Amino acid sequence: MAQRPVDDMDISLLAVPARGGVVDVPGQERLVAKIFRAPCGPGQSQHLRQLIGLLDLMGAPDRDIVTSGSCWPLAVLTNDDGAVVGCLLPKAPEKFLVDLTAPSGRSAVRYLEIDWLANPDAALEKRGLPAQSLRSRAAVCRGLAAVAAVLERHGLVYSDWSYSNSFWSPEDSSAYVIDIDGCVPASGPNVHQPGWEDPLTSSGEDADTYVDRFRLALLVARCLTGHRRAEHVMSAVRGGTELDALPDLRDILLRMLLSPERQERPSVQQLLGVLRSSW
Repeated sequence: MAQRPVDDMDISLLAVPARGGVVDVPGQERLVAKIFRAPCGPGQSQHLRQLIGLLDLMGAPDRDIVTSGSCWPLAVLTNDDGAVVGCLLPKAPEKFLVDLTAPSGRSAVRYLEIDWLANPDAALEKRGLPAQSLRSRAAVCRGLAAVAAVLERHGLVYSDWSYSNSFWSPEDSSAYVIDIDGCVPASGPNVHQPGWEDPLTSSGEDADTYVDRFRLALLVARCLTGHRRAEHVMSAVRGGTELDALPDLRDILLRMLLSPERQERPSVQQLLGVLRSSW
């Protein structure tokens, strides 16, 4: 069973930023507190508590994946009225911190968002990051897909697969998915950033597993090819790149991205299987 480092906590014990955010937890080096901008409603509170409880109900393989590769919520934060106003999360490991060089030449230590992997090697090297082989890029994508497959197996929808919701480590090509606390069972709000629209699901429709499959595939394709613009990504996946040597991976990405029917998109588990067998 997963060990709970703390129980549910009263928010009065923390230094709370006015507009919400992430703060340290006194006496807990490995925890951070995420404060929401507004208290959760009954449905959202229930979903969050179910997520927290699910960690203990998972089999050991799934639990190992999400505890090493994501900031799975561990407990809720409540206010004086008993409303859920945030959650306690594991702090991302230090291997995801890098010394990133700005265009001005100054450098700063920060968590390395997956955003940076969706760039060509020349852009990485300008910021002090090492060039990434296709093998290294695929290893990061396996980490993303492994967490996404656990969510899919347990009927959870993430929706907001994008550049800013995962970290990666050039040290060992691992990935770390954040904002897990926003997952909902079966379907929920279609949350996404510009450039991540699902062409087969309108913004007014709920997100579900088929939306997750599309957005994860798009994120994986962007990380593998080093391209950001959708047309450049699709051109690179179709042919004329290193992916030509991996026809099974190219095929499943194209089917996840271009299937004319949402239900025809291969599962995340299928994508993970291809990523694992590519090397």
